[in-house]
Amino acid sequence: MNRKFFGCIFGLSALALTAACGGGSGDESGSDSDSDVADGWEDGGGADSDGSSSGSGNNGSGAGSGGPGTPPPTSGPAAVDCTHVGQGTDYQVGPGKAYENIGDVPFESLVAGDTVRIFWRDQPYHEKMMIGGVGTAEQPIRVCGVAGPDGQLPVIDGANATTRPQLDFPFDGHQVRGLVIVGHPHDRPYDEQTAHVVIEALELTGAGPPNTFTDKSGAASAYTEPAAGIFVQRADDVTVRGCDIHDNNNGIFMGTGSGQDATSRVLIEANRIYQNGSLTDWYEHNVYNEVHDVTYQFNYFGEPRAGQQGVLGANIKERSSGVVIRYNWIEDGGHLIDLVDTQEAQADSATMPSFHESHVYGNILVRNGTDKGSMVHYGGDSGEFQNYRKGTLFFYQNTLVVKNEGAHEYDAPEVFEISTNEESLEAVNNIFYSSSAPSELTPICMLGEREGLTAGIATFSNNWVSTGWSPYDQTPGNETNLTAEVNGLTSSLTGSDPGFTNAADGDYTIVGGAPVVQAGTDLSSMIPEGLAATLEYVKHQGAKSRKSESPPTMGAMSAP
Repeated sequence: MNRKFFGCIFGLSALALTAACGGGSGDESGSDSDSDVADGWEDGGGADSDGSSSGSGNNGSGAGSGGPGTPPPTSGPAAVDCTHVGQGTDYQVGPGKAYENIGDVPFESLVAGDTVRIFWRDQPYHEKMMIGGVGTAEQPIRVCGVAGPDGQLPVIDGANATTRPQLDFPFDGHQVRGLVIVGHPHDRPYDEQTAHVVIEALELTGAGPPNTFTDKSGAASAYTEPAAGIFVQRADDVTVRGCDIHDNNNGIFMGTGSGQDATSRVLIEANRIYQNGSLTDWYEHNVYNEVHDVTYQFNYFGEPRAGQQGVLGANIKERSSGVVIRYNWIEDGGHLIDLVDTQEAQADSATMPSFHESHVYGNILVRNGTDKGSMVHYGGDSGEFQNYRKGTLFFYQNTLVVKNEGAHEYDAPEVFEISTNEESLEAVNNIFYSSSAPSELTPICMLGEREGLTAGIATFSNNWVSTGWSPYDQTPGNETNLTAEVNGLTSSLTGSDPGFTNAADGDYTIVGGAPVVQAGTDLSSMIPEGLAATLEYVKHQGAKSRKSESPPTMGAMSAP
């Protein structure tokens, strides 16, 4: 991916950048006190005598089950069980183990069925990794953390990290790009593809300037600006599960080319990802990918990192084909979700039907404040319009919240930004809620603008919308070239409260008898069965079965 286009378009004025890229703050820890953990994620839980986490676990299964063609989950995630179950070698790392340090493990020689188990200790591991082996679906290569007595994940810190001299990177320049690097080892046959890699239950931090590390030759090196906690280039079937990823310039970065250089089938599941991003520009994000087929589910995405100009990076930025974002909590960012044009993978992606359809459903999306850009951006940002999505964003069964109390005059927070009229939005069975009623001078706009253009074909069906929301920015004096078409918005259910249990405390579950209960419409004619909303998010990093209703309740939560 060309770093020029990591964020919004170059050349915008400072005022336009604020509107297009966002900024401001969220409350990453303000709503963690929910006791409903049915079928939900349980962090750690202590370690058994053999080093496995307590509770039932995934045992490394489900590696890389990404994209719209994969079987949907039938329940929420189990706690990671870092027991070695493969037919390969059990590499145990930590105090009193066979391998005292991560760098003692022969990562350059990992094969299918190997497990690297990193045990929690009081002090972080200041060490880097390179994973480049070939696993299988039944025998993946696993690198997982064994939790401490109070559920603490092992911490891998990129600051002053060391590098095992024998590691075989794709090329030496990759060393500055990440803390945990996954890709094709330089000395392996070119047509051998790194595959079925599972990274679980690790806390990853410190990858990015101004931090430095010692490279494999023993020389001091500085991380590059887009350095990531997990950096992937050229690998298939990659799973990142149950990790805590924060304070890196990119939390996760998965780049790709086309053909042999592509990365395919990625699963990002039940992680806690927050406070990643650049302190000085808008090019780095909590997650930034360009792969083929990626699924996000059961994750908590907190606010990206802020510098003196506020938050500049996006929460999820995607140039991928086959994007599925379901059952996540996503809070703040320049954009909460940024689905834009392909670059390095254009030769493959542009011809894939899955590049032209993206599915976002069952999520809770929260915007704190009103001085930021659009929450969901669909289309492109390079200015090379021929490469834009030119397809449909299917946005359904989501609960979207704008906390707009105390809004300043002429602030106009935007829900969607659609790049051109060759991109469409289908918004069905959602809840669009604001904590205060907007006014003429403090509107909330369904469609936003960029560089004086409000575009896109947007269709709204069977949604609940807070009273007073506008189709686009109509504040006095605002001038925009309006080419957009907005259909169905005026037919939405409206009111001041959709029936949340306690919106002030961030509890967006639905009470019995709420106006949204069974007020939706059946989606089976529009949405493939494998992409139906059958679960609902549980705070935090969990999910449970969604009540079977016909017609369904609007929003991300079913009726009690």
